[in-house]
Amino acid sequence: MPEIFAGFQFFKVSILNQVLTCVLLTLLFSTTNAHEKEFEGIYSSDDTYPDPSIIDDLPGHNERRLLTNLLDNYPHRSMVLPSDSYDGENPLQVSIGMTLVQILNVDEKNQVITLNVWLSLAWLDKSLVWEPDEYGGLSEIHLNPKKVWTPDILLYTSADERFDATFHVNTIATYDGSVTWLPPGLVRSTCAIDVTYFPFDVQRCFLKYGVWTYHGHLVDLVLSDEATDTTSFLTNGEWLLQNLTANRTIEHYACCPEPYPDVKFYIYLRRRSMYYTVNILIPCVVLSVLSLLSFILPAETGEKLSFCITLLLGLNIFMGLLGGKLPTTSTSIPLLGKYFTCVLILVSVSVIMTITTINLNSRNPNTHKMHRWVRKVLLEWLPIILWMKQPGRTYKPLCGTAERDKIAGQTQRGIELLENAPTYKDRRGNGSATQSNYFNDVNLIGIKYANYATDEHEPMIADTRTGPKERRNRELCLILEELRALNGRHERQDRDEQVIYDWKFASMVVDRMSLLIISLITVIVTFKILWSAPTFVDDEPIG
Repeated sequence: MPEIFAGFQFFKVSILNQVLTCVLLTLLFSTTNAHEKEFEGIYSSDDTYPDPSIIDDLPGHNERRLLTNLLDNYPHRSMVLPSDSYDGENPLQVSIGMTLVQILNVDEKNQVITLNVWLSLAWLDKSLVWEPDEYGGLSEIHLNPKKVWTPDILLYTSADERFDATFHVNTIATYDGSVTWLPPGLVRSTCAIDVTYFPFDVQRCFLKYGVWTYHGHLVDLVLSDEATDTTSFLTNGEWLLQNLTANRTIEHYACCPEPYPDVKFYIYLRRRSMYYTVNILIPCVVLSVLSLLSFILPAETGEKLSFCITLLLGLNIFMGLLGGKLPTTSTSIPLLGKYFTCVLILVSVSVIMTITTINLNSRNPNTHKMHRWVRKVLLEWLPIILWMKQPGRTYKPLCGTAERDKIAGQTQRGIELLENAPTYKDRRGNGSATQSNYFNDVNLIGIKYANYATDEHEPMIADTRTGPKERRNRELCLILEELRALNGRHERQDRDEQVIYDWKFASMVVDRMSLLIISLITVIVTFKILWSAPTFVDDEPIG
């Protein structure tokens, strides 16, 4: 029993499905027949073309009739010049204008500029004239540029692989025969880019447009009323648009005697220098100023030379990084490259002068002798010019007995008096004995040695005249020789110390002279090179 009931249910469901399928098919066929009956009066008996009696009721029928009358009645329209003036008196005038939309790229190395421009071309085609009343008031129509005549205007300065990079949109024709064509394009044009004043340079590029096959006796290319337009210009992050002008010229080529008119659109660009000033120029100026600080460091610190070498290495590394920013061209040296080269030379000279000052500071009487001209220049003339004075000493050359006596002091005079003592004369046979306190006389042996006596009753030199005369004279001679040796030793030490101080002072003079000279050259080079640029202030863009 359950099996019979299940079979009955399956049979019932299948019958319902067949009934629903039949209903749906009936509705589908009925809808199709209704649409066929709705349009059966429109088509002719062959069911191929619309019935002419019904075509006026379809949308766009006026435009279709106009296209049929304009295009089908004039074969070879796209190849025939819409002008009968072949004598050159009344050539067909084609006006041209350009709208600059965006500066895409300026390639200094390849001398190419990429722009987004919209061209505006207009001319009069008398074969495209109609009465708007005859076509339902239709006064304007859009035509495929391949169906009508268009001037073959090309960019003479094109650097594009296709040469013509414009997009051929439809032309717009009005009932009076005026045709307007607005082809946009991403054009790549050659441009003589001068990077002499980089990054403060101003560039002038031009786009030269002209008719390629028609000479001036057939087609005359003229400027439109609004030849240039920058209202839609998009600001560029690297370049400022300063001006956009147009100029019409007539060229005569060697191949052809006829004139060929052309229009040049001049684009004046100025590079924005803020990026290069902050990231390149200011660090370079800081390095040049730091190189001057090396002349202030004392030579005894030991870091003077290492500081200069570090600056030189840092400048070289920075110039290596700068190489990727500078335009890769050999036609001219960029302004920033000139400045970096001058700074590199100045830092190198600073290293050389630092080595010289360290060498002078390390000299002593045992290794070097200061010549007379060195003393004159470094210790007399230059200190006066540089307003320098050696502390604790007014320099006078060490020459002559009188000057040496002043430096030696009272000791030399005491020895001379001692040589004239009566006891010393007795040894030579022309003197007599003196008092016992003679050897303690300050004026005789000098204050330097008399001060060694700790008591006024304790003589500096004992009186030995109680012994034999020969012994006394021999001891006196020994004492005199010892005094002479001590005096000479101290005198040599004083002279050596003074010579060392003179070398050190000479190194200071060279440091001061190098600081002033290199500072002056740095300032002159900075102002001379950077101020030779056209301007340092960003002008306001136009448009």
